[in-house]
Amino acid sequence: MQCVFVHGWGMNSAVWSPFIERLPENIEPVCIDLPGHGEFNQQGFKSLQDLTDHLIEQSENKLKGPAIWIGWSLGALPVLKLAMQHPERVNKLMLVASNPCFVTNDHWQFGVEESVFDLFADNLQANIEKTLQRFLSLQVQGVADSREVLRHLRQSIVSQGLPSAEALAAGLHILKETDIRTELASLSIPQKWLLGEKDTLVPANLNDYLNALSGIKSHIIGGSAHLPFISHAEEVLQQLLDVIND
Repeated sequence: MQCVFVHGWGMNSAVWSPFIERLPENIEPVCIDLPGHGEFNQQGFKSLQDLTDHLIEQSENKLKGPAIWIGWSLGALPVLKLAMQHPERVNKLMLVASNPCFVTNDHWQFGVEESVFDLFADNLQANIEKTLQRFLSLQVQGVADSREVLRHLRQSIVSQGLPSAEALAAGLHILKETDIRTELASLSIPQKWLLGEKDTLVPANLNDYLNALSGIKSHIIGGSAHLPFISHAEEVLQQLLDVIND
């Protein structure tokens, strides 16, 4: 079984390395860097559709058939879009620490304040590295082994270089503006969502909304923040195996 892994904002495919090392031999991992990140850090993008088209293009010659797609945080949004537009390419979905609408509004209380993303956007203009470090620290808040998780995140960035400033700004815009709740509710492909109990970017009570939708299963990982596949790798692996075998 092929599993496609798509990373989140500011990172690259190296972030998945420790988790992929745990996979059984019958799972073939395929990792894709988003534009502006990792091996594609010289490429740009402007929209969620650009990210979706990139995933389609990069997976074209790597997949033998419908795969299980795993998207983390920002990376889950183009994965979901791909599933909506090309369901023939997708077997099942596992979305990790993500949200169909990241920002709260009068009719949506399962996100974070818009000012969170505005602050990161403002800080990007002053210093990319410091902004990324602040974001990494925010992702591990409340996790028992936060220093070890943070060390891995920093190593992942260093291993493939910093993402471009343009890509980071475009990614923040997508996180702030995207709302695919309507499309999500009509998506018939089986989905498993994993949420972190202590996640400060994706509230765990999103679980209530997701579980009310047909065809979606949601699971809260106790003690985890925004990076459960690092801090709670064994539990996430078991969830992935359940998705595969279900």
